[in-house]
Amino acid sequence: MVALGGAWFSARSSRRQALLAHELESRTTQQDLMGRHRDPLLWAAFDLQSRLYNIVDRGFLRVYFRDGSDRERAYARRSTLYVLGEYLGRVEILRRGVQFLDLGDSTLNRRIVGHLTAISNVLNNDGGGNTRFLDGHFIVFRSDQRAIGELMLAADGISCLGYVEFCRRLDEDAEFAEWFGPLSDSVEAVARAAEVPYRLIALQHAVLDLIDLLDPRAERFPDHRRSRLGRPPER
Repeated sequence: MVALGGAWFSARSSRRQALLAHELESRTTQQDLMGRHRDPLLWAAFDLQSRLYNIVDRGFLRVYFRDGSDRERAYARRSTLYVLGEYLGRVEILRRGVQFLDLGDSTLNRRIVGHLTAISNVLNNDGGGNTRFLDGHFIVFRSDQRAIGELMLAADGISCLGYVEFCRRLDEDAEFAEWFGPLSDSVEAVARAAEVPYRLIALQHAVLDLIDLLDPRAERFPDHRRSRLGRPPER
């Protein structure tokens, strides 16, 4: 009886240790996957909001596109298209990584999806629900958002095109460039417009909301680098 009792206790302890080890390994894997998806999305979102801020507050497109040299004009167009394309690419990668939605805090995951939807809504708004969006610049309808996201994926399917490859394809691949045609037209129109579109302000606020969620303690991007444009947009 003593021997049987010892064997039972030993087996139970071993099983408990195995379960604890499995739980620890699972949590570590979850954290790795969360970081793998979250951090690149966070950087892409920050680059996008930074460009939006510079366009609206610093006159980036007026300085470098309207009044700049040919080289500066090409940079202003390409880099603006790239930061938006990279963000949509990161969202597409996240969408394809379905396992992400089952990891960690489900409440946090729902909030992330909610913010991604809010950003998508700003890009998709054609003015039907808010007359401030009637200018027509930088509209990207939902299916086009996904299409651009797919085009931005590198061959491995888990990373985005680098800037050099993006520029090469924009110049040499007519089908690829066609998807960015309306956005390219918007870059030129905004550079020459008397006022910047309200959509860019609303978009910057929505992207910053996502950044605040992904980096709540401002560990990667300090608060002084998160300046918001104008008043909070009405939604």
